Amino acid sequence: MYTEGGGACPRLPTMLKEAMNLKRRDLVFVSAGLGLDGGGRAAAGRLLAGACASFARERGVGWRLLTLNGGGLPGLPEAPARDFGGDARALALHVWRRQLGSSGEAYVFDLLGPARVQAFLPRPLRAPYLVPMYGIEVWRPLEWDRRRALARATVSFAISAHTLERARPFCPDLSGTAVVPLALEDRPAEGAVDASLISRAGRGFLLMAGRMAASERYKGHDQLLEAMPRVRDLCPNVRLVVAGEGDDRRRLEEKAAYLGVESAVVFAGFTSEATLAELYRRCAAFVMPSRGEGFGLVYLEAMRAARPVLAARSSAAEEIVADGETGLLVDPDDRENLARALARLLRDPGAARRMGWAGRERWEREFGVDRFRQQLEPLLERLVGG
Repeated sequence: MYTEGGGACPRLPTMLKEAMNLKRRDLVFVSAGLGLDGGGRAAAGRLLAGACASFARERGVGWRLLTLNGGGLPGLPEAPARDFGGDARALALHVWRRQLGSSGEAYVFDLLGPARVQAFLPRPLRAPYLVPMYGIEVWRPLEWDRRRALARATVSFAISAHTLERARPFCPDLSGTAVVPLALEDRPAEGAVDASLISRAGRGFLLMAGRMAASERYKGHDQLLEAMPRVRDLCPNVRLVVAGEGDDRRRLEEKAAYLGVESAVVFAGFTSEATLAELYRRCAAFVMPSRGEGFGLVYLEAMRAARPVLAARSSAAEEIVADGETGLLVDPDDRENLARALARLLRDPGAARRMGWAGRERWEREFGVDRFRQQLEPLLERLVGG
């Protein structure tokens, strides 16, 4: 398009941008729940939702939130939201009907479960959609609707290369699946600090934080308790603070008593975010030799607090913790090696501090929110622009 004088039309860039925006889809975020009591899965969902909201605002596309439990999302701009009060059938039916009635939306699911509705829609009616892969939910044989929902996703990503590799035996072709590591939310810690617990914990202890569930014994509670007698031989004043709650807590408390280390272990129970943040600041090291994490946000929390991390080899932690630089990687089933690694972190506080600050630098460099959003943006572009 040219002006009468032969020059390029000054409105051409604006007109092209407007034409492109006409074809861009709005984003609908479908969540299983974003509450602060939802653990790591909900934290990942909030991170993803925040990135989607930021992307929508910057690109000038619409943004809507549909959630199975809990409609609010603190820290984000106001957006249309609907809470389905735990009624999964109603949420699925609503998503299904929206796609039948509109071709101008793209969907981001924060969990594979809610995405199952996509398995029932024929291709001409199915909107583009994204599904993340967190870990344990795709490390086992999948029901047909979950398998089909994952196979039909326009875009999918795994939160670690470890998650992706462990999913391959059970999932459809994953050749186009991206790896997008998680980050920590950029917001103040919620709740009040439990002064009584902080006083009991003191300083210089080993800290573990994780749900104590009989169905999640992969986290390493048993291995740590079994290593504690040997750690006491090497470091008589050792203390282990275990933050978290669950149906397996009583068994673990009884195990600590049986092993004769109950006086060295503090079972803190559920803690507020503010209390946990203070525990990170006061501990000598964070320890969680788990083999079942798809990523491990708690490792990032420890690194943010400049604390060294002890984690398991052959796990997603290998993508977060630099062995010997920001922490130690061990075989959790080798109790002697585990005990010596724990003692090393306690007996050489200078080395532990250096690892902690190296971890802080690694967190800032590689696991920030901006980095997560940069890696996610091309995937969202495929949804809204294709």
